[in-house]
Amino acid sequence: MKSISRFPTALVVLSLLLMIPSTAALAHEDDISVSIRFYDQEVYFPDSDILIKVTIRNDSPETYRFRLADRRVFNLEFEARTMTNRLLERAPQFSTRRTSNQQVFYREISIAPGEQFAFVENLAEYVQIPRSGMYVIDAAFYPELATGPGRRPRLESNRITLSVRPGTAGTPPVDEVLDAETTEILRRHPISPDAVVQHTIEARRQERWERFFLYIDLEALLLTDPARERRYLRLSEQDRRAELEQFREDLRRERTDEDIILTPETYEMVRTEYTPRRGTVVVDKRFRFPDYTEIKRYRYQLERDDDIWMIVDYDVENLGTEE
Repeated sequence: MKSISRFPTALVVLSLLLMIPSTAALAHEDDISVSIRFYDQEVYFPDSDILIKVTIRNDSPETYRFRLADRRVFNLEFEARTMTNRLLERAPQFSTRRTSNQQVFYREISIAPGEQFAFVENLAEYVQIPRSGMYVIDAAFYPELATGPGRRPRLESNRITLSVRPGTAGTPPVDEVLDAETTEILRRHPISPDAVVQHTIEARRQERWERFFLYIDLEALLLTDPARERRYLRLSEQDRRAELEQFREDLRRERTDEDIILTPETYEMVRTEYTPRRGTVVVDKRFRFPDYTEIKRYRYQLERDDDIWMIVDYDVENLGTEE
């Protein structure tokens, strides 16, 4: 029987694979466009939510496919520049979400020729607008996600001009609340990030809810869930306040975000790291069950507003069990 070598065949298959374009490049790239515009043009202040509508349009003769992450920060970047071309800093939450150790969940979107796909994002979640003035905004869209090493294909948007007026969009958060049990006025103090986390854990162990919420940024915590964030940003100011109160009540009644309200039997402060504006506190917690003890590692993300550190996000890692 004649012997047939498979080596040349393997070379042919490899060559064919190298010729296959990536999922996001099946259409003609020059015919795929990304555009941005204000979702609801209004008067903006430095602390405003600035909603931007992002539209991906397919003007090619072929179907265009791309990956859309649940957290849009893995698809999208905004840049804001002053009229003198000075680049504004990234928002802390953008850097935290983009660099945190987490799974990236996404779905594949297909756009037929002549069709488009759009979504709305909050510019304030991407860049910091420090003061009033005129700014130029543009965006970059990563169809294959902005994760992992190496350069990723990106699509550049048009530019829009943002006018920010002096003043404030609403009432700033107060630094004190009333303890419902003791009628004592609870004030926030400029304590360290690890002290903030320890205060919060101890308050939960004692079921002192006003103390528990004292150093938690409820709005930031609510916005860590992409679905909740998209719904919240479409609400009026009055409805947002009601939504935050409902979120507070759901936490109190253990109907949502159960990890942050679990009560540990013991805990150990493992590590604290922080810069002038952002901090991370790592805590190992032990939860006692009848036959075993479960160990979880919590990483709390904090941000500093003036001199007050607030918890804005967290993640949990299971470390196993012990008898």
